[in-house]
Amino acid sequence: MIIVWATHEATALWDVSFAHHKREVTPIEQWVHSYLGVLPLLSVILVVVLHCTQFIALFGLGSEAPRFEIVWKETPLPWTYVLSVIAATILFEVLPYFEELIRGLRAWSRSRWIEHKS
Repeated sequence: MIIVWATHEATALWDVSFAHHKREVTPIEQWVHSYLGVLPLLSVILVVVLHCTQFIALFGLGSEAPRFEIVWKETPLPWTYVLSVIAATILFEVLPYFEELIRGLRAWSRSRWIEHKS
């Protein structure tokens, strides 16, 4: 998760740096990028807090050996909770990414049309 989060942040930085030279990057777009970066970081932090002994074990510290297997929870989460998290993820993560994709495609399409017209 930490590697994926770091890759995500590097990609977001590259994206804004690249877009800045091609078009106007508004403050709201920068804020959306920041917001979309905080949620994955929060997820990593929550996992680290919930499994701090395993996090420490990744660095050879603590009394446990690191475990990398995927296991089911002993007591499953209630479906209402699972569906609420899925709905919130769609609303606050997937839709903003999709909206940004649409804006990017529109900008790309306009730039291609202007290049073609010239």
